[in-house]
Amino acid sequence: MLILKPKFSFDVSIEAEITPELAAKSPDEIRNFRVWYGKFEKRLEELFEITNQGDEKKLVLDGDFSKVKWVGMGMDDGEIVVKGNIGANCGAFMRGGRIIIEGNADDWVGAEMKGGEIVVRGNARNLIGCAYYGNATGMKDGKIVVEGDAGNYIGEKMAGGVIEIKGSAGDFIGTEMKGGEIVIHGDCGFAGGDMKAGIIRIGGKFDLLPTFKKTEDGWIGDVMVNGEGKIIKI
Repeated sequence: MLILKPKFSFDVSIEAEITPELAAKSPDEIRNFRVWYGKFEKRLEELFEITNQGDEKKLVLDGDFSKVKWVGMGMDDGEIVVKGNIGANCGAFMRGGRIIIEGNADDWVGAEMKGGEIVVRGNARNLIGCAYYGNATGMKDGKIVVEGDAGNYIGEKMAGGVIEIKGSAGDFIGTEMKGGEIVIHGDCGFAGGDMKAGIIRIGGKFDLLPTFKKTEDGWIGDVMVNGEGKIIKI
C-alpha cells in the first residue's frame, strides 16, 4: 500500500496520472515519478510525503487532493482511497478496480470509463460518465455511485454501465444516451434529450421534453431521434 500526503497547500492544479500500479514500483521509481504542477514538471517526492506499507496494490491519498487531476486514469485493477476531495477527471478511461472518494469530486468523474467502480461519499460536479468533447461515446461499463448531489450533464452519450445519484442532480441528464442506466433518487432538471436507448429512473421531480411518449410504465423517446430510451418515475 502506498500513502501520499500533500507537503503543502497547492496554488495551481497538478496533473498526476497515478494508479495503484504505482504501489508496485521501486522506492526510487515512486519518488521520481513525474507529475505536472502547473507548467512545471516535478518529482512526486517534491509535492507529497510518501509512505510504503506492505505490497498491497492500493493507493491512499490522505488530505486535500481537490487540485489533483487525472487520478486513476485508465487503471485496470487495485484500489484507490481518497481521504478528502479529489480534482477533475478522476477515474477517466478506467477499466477495472475500485476508487473510493470520501469527500467531494470535481468534473468528469469516470469519463469514458469501461469498467470498475467509483464511489463518491460526498457530492460530485458535472459530466459524470460523459464523453470528452468531440468524442462519440461516454461510459461503456462499470458503476459510479454518488452518495450526495451531482451537477449537470450526467451520463451524456453513455452506452453502458450504471450511474446512481442518491441525492439530486442538475440539468441535461442522459443527453444523447445510447445505453446503460442512470438512477437519480432526488430531483433533477431536463432528462433524456436526444436519448436513443437506455433507462433513466428518477425518484423526485424532473422536467420532461415533449418528444417523449407516455406509456403505462414510463416515457419512451426521444422520438426526434427515433429513440427507444425509457424514463421511469420511481
